[in-house]
Amino acid sequence: MVSTPTVVSSVEVTSAPSARLRASPPVSWDKPAPPLSAPHAPSVMTSRGPKIASLDITRPRSRARSGRLTIRATDSHIECGPKSRTPASWDPFAGSGAWCYTWMRPRPSPVEVPRMRSRFASLSLALAAAAGVLAVAPTPAGATGFLVARFGGEHGHPTTDNPTAIYYNPAGLSLLGGTRLYLDGTFAWRSFGYDRPEGAIDNVLAAPSSGTGTPAGGGVAANTGESSLFNVLGTPFIGLATDFGVPNLGVGVAFYVPFGGSTVFDDAVASDTYPGAVDGPSRWWVIEGTIRSMYLSAAVSYRFPEIGLSVGAGFNLVFSQMDTIRARNTDGTDNLVSSGNLQEGRAYMDVSGIDVALSVGLIWQATEHLFLGVSYQSQPAFGDMNLNSGDLTLILGSGPVDDVKPVPAEFHQELPDIVRVGARYTVPRDWELRLFGEWDHWSVLESQCILDRTIVGRKCSLTEPVGKILIIPRKWNDGFGLRAGGSWWASDTVELYLGGGYDSNVVPDGFIDPSLYDSVKGSVAAGARFSLFDDTLLLSVSYTQIIYADRDVAPRGRVPLDPSKPDGATISDISNLGISEAVRQPDAAGSYTQAIGVLDVSAEYRF
Repeated sequence: MVSTPTVVSSVEVTSAPSARLRASPPVSWDKPAPPLSAPHAPSVMTSRGPKIASLDITRPRSRARSGRLTIRATDSHIECGPKSRTPASWDPFAGSGAWCYTWMRPRPSPVEVPRMRSRFASLSLALAAAAGVLAVAPTPAGATGFLVARFGGEHGHPTTDNPTAIYYNPAGLSLLGGTRLYLDGTFAWRSFGYDRPEGAIDNVLAAPSSGTGTPAGGGVAANTGESSLFNVLGTPFIGLATDFGVPNLGVGVAFYVPFGGSTVFDDAVASDTYPGAVDGPSRWWVIEGTIRSMYLSAAVSYRFPEIGLSVGAGFNLVFSQMDTIRARNTDGTDNLVSSGNLQEGRAYMDVSGIDVALSVGLIWQATEHLFLGVSYQSQPAFGDMNLNSGDLTLILGSGPVDDVKPVPAEFHQELPDIVRVGARYTVPRDWELRLFGEWDHWSVLESQCILDRTIVGRKCSLTEPVGKILIIPRKWNDGFGLRAGGSWWASDTVELYLGGGYDSNVVPDGFIDPSLYDSVKGSVAAGARFSLFDDTLLLSVSYTQIIYADRDVAPRGRVPLDPSKPDGATISDISNLGISEAVRQPDAAGSYTQAIGVLDVSAEYRF
């Protein structure tokens, strides 16, 4: 389901710096939405001063739903959703009001299980409902790129025996028997800063009334400086594993979000002359947006006890969405004005799609205490992902807006396939050592490409695109990560653990921008796991601090827009990037800082 805004009439910009622009009549959304909090529409200059004369296409700052969340637990399943919403209208991208199911086997009788287990089963079901509503907020607790799988904390790895094995290595499902419900919530805070220098601007104008570019003085101030954010996000892992009473068998299903991130930048200093300045210099790449791939997975594993080998495979349905708004000019520059008229526009896109992916894995118990594992997770769609449900609205600052309508769009990208390896040496109830790593094939992400679905023969290309609306060059590198950790049992029921890791950077300097940031990073983690009620309930909590290296990227430099006029207008130099003018983006040079902290809380209930 896609939110499609409608054309609105113009409104006057007041002189008060804190003024908020409001559309009149209000923008029509297909879902309830709060009023807009900042002017996100391009402007045109008139003899009577600056006016907004465009469609306001800002997505709301919050997708909060009206209606009370209702939870109903039964012996066979748990449902959640807003009041008077039916499961038949379930939309995986609808936000916190989406219906969710956690299917359970019938509750065991008191003869089979102690009575206190049934009480905790009810508690677990309620927790499952609460966790389900977090699914729409992926956490940027990155490994490399926007791969954000941190569920399971220090026990999420390719030799694990808990239900997170459904993702990390499906072979682990057969290491333990019985039936297990696993609920995990990953909660993260993210602080990010970007400082853009004047040298990154395409063309600085001495006189704002003539030429195309960024006027000196107030224009430069509107196109440079600092953008910042502080976001708090959360994402769930909900899994169920069982052996169906068959020795050495493991079967599991799970819902989780391994790829994605959400970004909402703080407002910057407003300007009456340049209304777009309120969104900060990062607006050319993102004002706010979400990219996510949500997995609904089923996996099976079998253990051959004679040789200590477990094998597993998984099937994934991948629900992906790209929902973002950014500043945009048709020529790919950061020019604010053209002959005195405001040039800056806005592009709003909301697209989604469904793909499939596969996983396989092996775990070998080499000795009584040593486990070795390897797993492979395929690319979603096994290559090019086509999110072909949705549209894009592009508004230009200097063009007419009355007839602007959303364009049917499709979004193309490739996500990496992943190889994980690991080793675990365990002395039960005493101590454990873990070492694991992964290789992420991010070099498949050459670009993120938005095409007009109505164009026959459309294609993504960094040199000769057909049907292009917007192409964002990426040209990322492959990435890798390495982690080590250990556990010590303070008692039979209390496990304490520590961990640390390193992850590489996958984003080259020439293609860095504030929308999808990465750098070399290290991490340190500490946590504990508590075993309650004779190992019926395991509660875990851990905190991980991810320490990112700062990045300072030099401007590309400027070259004459017209080589025959060396003293004329300039434009940033992309000759060394291997891309054409058709896919030009503003220069995102500058200083970058980021820090992320991750709290992981989980409960595993064993039937």
